[in-house]
Amino acid sequence: MIRATLRDAALIVGLAVGLAVVYNAAFSVKPLPWIRKPIALDTASTDVLLAVIPGKKADTATASLAPTAPDRDSLPRQTKASAEETAPPSKQQASSSPAPPRLPPKNDAMPPPDEGGVRAVTYQQVLMLLRNEDVLFMDARRKDEYDGGHIPRAINVDIQQFELDPSYRSQMMQQLYSLDKRRPVVAYCGGGNCELSHKLADVLRSVGFEHVFIYTGGWNEYSTKPDSPRER
Repeated sequence: MIRATLRDAALIVGLAVGLAVVYNAAFSVKPLPWIRKPIALDTASTDVLLAVIPGKKADTATASLAPTAPDRDSLPRQTKASAEETAPPSKQQASSSPAPPRLPPKNDAMPPPDEGGVRAVTYQQVLMLLRNEDVLFMDARRKDEYDGGHIPRAINVDIQQFELDPSYRSQMMQQLYSLDKRRPVVAYCGGGNCELSHKLADVLRSVGFEHVFIYTGGWNEYSTKPDSPRER
C-alpha cells in the first residue's frame, strides 16, 4: 500500500515537472533560465550623473555671463549715428511685419529624460549624490533591515512586502506617484546577488521615473566603509 502511494506520488511529481519544463521552454513569454545569471549593468559615468542632477543655479550663472549693453548717450558721435541707423523698428513698423514664431522656454533647471536605461553607481558616486538633496535614495530591503541602518534620506520600499501585500503596494504606489519623476533616484538593497534593487528599479521606471540608478554594492558594501554617513 505504501509503495503504491509513493509510486503514485512520484508519478504525479514527475508529470508536474515535465509539464513545467515543456511550458517554460515552448510556451512561456519570458522563460526562466536553467542557470541563474547575475544581472549586469553598465556603470554610469560621472558626466552622466552631473547631467541629470538638477542645476538650481544655472539661470543665475547664465545671467551673470551675459554681456551688458552700453549706454547710447555714452557712445562717441561717429558711432551714435550708426546706433540710430541700427536701432530697432518702431511699434508701427514692427506690426507691419509678421512676428517670428515663439519658441517654448528652455528649462535648464531640470535635465531631459535619461534614455540609457537603468545604470549602476559606485560607492564614491553615492557619496557625491548624497551631497545633492534633489537626489532620491530608496531602500528595497525589509523594514527591520532598514531600521537597523540605512543610507541617509533613503525611503524604505520593502519589495518583498510590496509583492505579497496589496494594501502595502497601494500605499507605496501612491507615495511614489506623488514624487517628482524628474528627480534622479538611486535604488539599493543588500548588494551582491540581491535582486530586490532591480525589482524596485523596474517599479520606479513603470511609474515614470526618468533617471533610475542602482547602487550594486548595496548596504553590505556601504556599511563597511568607515567614512559612510548613515541613519537608523
